Amino acid sequence: MHESNIQKFAKMMQVIRGMEADIGIGSLSKTDKAVFTSIADLISLSGKEVDVKDIALHPDLISMPMPTLYKCLRDLQNNGLLERVGHRRSGLYKLA
Repeated sequence: MHESNIQKFAKMMQVIRGMEADIGIGSLSKTDKAVFTSIADLISLSGKEVDVKDIALHPDLISMPMPTLYKCLRDLQNNGLLERVGHRRSGLYKLA
């Protein structure tokens, strides 16, 4: 039997939810997940910590208000998924 695109999509979403649970982001809000995955994407490209300015310019976050971005960064730090690099005002982050 040939799977429909809807069935393939449903299976893919099940795999994604399983991976989210495995890496500890399953219970995060949609916005926190977007920020987390955008930071992971930027780090994979640069190989180092990323600046909040670059995070804000990521295509998935470009329309996110800065207060929301800062709240997500704080939430990710509080959940042990993200670390600030350098002094308090450096604006640099890395995955924990």
